[in-house]
Amino acid sequence: MPGDFLHLHRIITRQKSSQYTTSLDEGKGPKLTLRIGATMQKALAKELTSLVNWAVTELGHVIEAELGGKQFQRIENIRRFVKSKDGGQLKGLLKLKGDMEVLSPAQRFEIAHSFALMLELINACESAYRTHRLLEEKTAPLSEETHAYGRIIHVLTAHPTESRNSDIIFYFRKVHQLLLQRLTAERHNQTAELHALLRMAWQLPMSKQRKPSVMDEAEYIYSLVLQDDIIEIYLQQRHAQIPFYIRTWVGGDKDGHPGVNEKTMLGSLSMSRARLHSWVKTQFAAYLADLAPLSRSGLRQKNDIRKLQRHAVAVKRNLTKTRRISTGDANRVHALNKSVHDLATEQHRLFGAESPTLNRIRYLLKIFPSLVVPLEIREDSSLVHEALDDSRFRMNISRMLKTLARLSPDHSPRNYVRGFILSQCESAKDIEAGIRLSSKILNGPRLPVVPLFESSHSLKNSTEIIRTFLGVKKNKSLIKKHWSAQLEVMLGYSDSAKENGSFPSRFLIQSAMQGLEATIEKQGLVPIFFHGSGGSIERGGGSIQEQTEWWPLSALKNVKMTVQGEMIYRSYNSPAILQRQLNLLVQNRDARKQAPATHTSAINRKALQKLSDSVQQSYQQILQQPDFLELIEKATPYSFMKDLRMGSRPSKRQGPVQLKSLRAIPWVLCWTQTRALFPTWWGLGSHWKNLTASEKSQYRKAFKESAMFRSYIKAVGFTLEKIEMDVFFMYLRSSRLNKETITKYENSFRQEFAQTVKCIREITREKSLLWYRPWLETSIGLRSPLIHPLNVLQLVALETTDIKLLRETVTGIASGMLTTG
Repeated sequence: MPGDFLHLHRIITRQKSSQYTTSLDEGKGPKLTLRIGATMQKALAKELTSLVNWAVTELGHVIEAELGGKQFQRIENIRRFVKSKDGGQLKGLLKLKGDMEVLSPAQRFEIAHSFALMLELINACESAYRTHRLLEEKTAPLSEETHAYGRIIHVLTAHPTESRNSDIIFYFRKVHQLLLQRLTAERHNQTAELHALLRMAWQLPMSKQRKPSVMDEAEYIYSLVLQDDIIEIYLQQRHAQIPFYIRTWVGGDKDGHPGVNEKTMLGSLSMSRARLHSWVKTQFAAYLADLAPLSRSGLRQKNDIRKLQRHAVAVKRNLTKTRRISTGDANRVHALNKSVHDLATEQHRLFGAESPTLNRIRYLLKIFPSLVVPLEIREDSSLVHEALDDSRFRMNISRMLKTLARLSPDHSPRNYVRGFILSQCESAKDIEAGIRLSSKILNGPRLPVVPLFESSHSLKNSTEIIRTFLGVKKNKSLIKKHWSAQLEVMLGYSDSAKENGSFPSRFLIQSAMQGLEATIEKQGLVPIFFHGSGGSIERGGGSIQEQTEWWPLSALKNVKMTVQGEMIYRSYNSPAILQRQLNLLVQNRDARKQAPATHTSAINRKALQKLSDSVQQSYQQILQQPDFLELIEKATPYSFMKDLRMGSRPSKRQGPVQLKSLRAIPWVLCWTQTRALFPTWWGLGSHWKNLTASEKSQYRKAFKESAMFRSYIKAVGFTLEKIEMDVFFMYLRSSRLNKETITKYENSFRQEFAQTVKCIREITREKSLLWYRPWLETSIGLRSPLIHPLNVLQLVALETTDIKLLRETVTGIASGMLTTG
């Protein structure tokens, strides 16, 4: 889904001043009114600038009331300093760090908390404004009458985990609603309401203070995706015949997670059951209330009404039986479905009209046939082979499958678990092992097995792996008979990018999709591509247009993608925003059908292959240098990942930092926190530097012809605009690295960065790196300085092992960079 600042008008506030002070205690400058400058007002809607001014000014009042005038003025001086020319340069940042070091831990935390809250409040203003505009446009589901039928599936994951404290999110959801109300109509009491909410939010840290359990993660996700107004979107999409489904990995993602087992699987299913059951119960109570007058004084024969009531009693009885999940649950849910159908039939026979309320219940039961959000379970392929050798089924994945068998002995288990994903899938034998294990426990191949190709090796060999698998006649017959002739394949963006770099990852995935599509369709099967991408550019994110414009049409007919971390909140906190995203996916598919994507010519594909190989080589060369791994350990927060308490899954593997031990998501987090965003752009500049004029011209042609290359170049331009190289150098200078290593990497990063900027400008023939979104360049430039104090404080926290401050800065920087998960 859309990541970082792409598609969002980002605001930060600026107070006009020609004088800056580097001393935190000097200066009696103006109070923290934080007005947006006149230039910015011209670039952005008046409603939005007014909203930000109002909200952040009130935050200033809260900070002054909580901390007193002296600390408030110190925070204002810092804000003014980082907005100055000196405040964004290495020398000024190190000076600010020295000033921070003499403050008390409590004072440093107060400063971090203030800037983190300010960035989060600005995010809330933007989200409210965007929602307001979409509501004005009356964004509604598109109709199947004009748009080809297809499915959209979101798979919600807890990794990366939302880094913000769920309690502070509670208050910011209320702030979001208040901001939305103010955009609709200003009222005199709104300022007092905002002040009260911000005073309560002030009392809470932005960051999590305890490690969440799997059930905490499930509860958070379901609280967003099963809200009443979000359920309305599922119903509307179904009515429009463009169905939208949700799945989740929470409770079922065993891969690399020692805390996931049959208990978490059942717990996650039970949590979604409780919310969906409550919704059905409320709807059915409304239906019974509509029937009540008829039973007292209806004109029809009492026998007719009594028959209808008997059907209603059957529904009520079955509803009671399905309140909790236990062995044989599928049979009880089936009985509930049948009784609702029988009641609806009798209703229509008696009155000649359908009940809208009953239809809503029936729609919901089609969307969630077992009255749960279905899970997708995942395990490492090597452990699946081990599980096959264990005749007593003692391994976690086996126990999870046995639990599934008990829930649904006579009906489809896919209403509880949609698929069995095999990570680290490297051969056809891995897929066959997954089928054998699930068939052994579920009494047949009732659960689709989904190979996950995520490494460079598996992506390159994915077409051959599937060709070998389908070359076995019984495998193809099994898919046609049991899996609706659909073969699903998952593509991993995060791990492939961590291993190879961003462009090689995209090139590998595009090549894999093209080969897989042809191979699967040749066998008379339908390919389903499951995109394991995240919100940030480094994890395959971006705007919907840029994410999907290079996919094959088959991937747009049935869109399936993970929604991770902060993207769950950003998408599901606002029904209007979620609806807009769904509409864009449908519109992009329709546009592709009308104007099929042009195939990349052989000469341009050869050039892109050369680029991919070159970037991969540069990227892997630097990763293999021992002192670079030392840099990661000593000059980024990576070594402190275990202290951040972001998610239930271990954030880093045990032992010293090694290339294989680096987890993809914390890897991206570290480069985002240090503002270098290394994985996206490294290697591109050095490749460009060594090209001839003729070769450079060929890449300009490829930029026009290849949607994948075009989307990547846009992503790099956006990334380069966000990079603050002096902030990264501050991390290097403050580390325990030796001077030679620091100088080496300062020079190499500075040179590669400059060469990459030159590359983007020469390919696009544009001076601006964000020529395609001119407002974004200004927006990033205005927001970026407000993150600097948090980077400075993070370094102090790392040096003093102040874990509380470290957590607050990590979450605050993530809010500023819009990557809180």
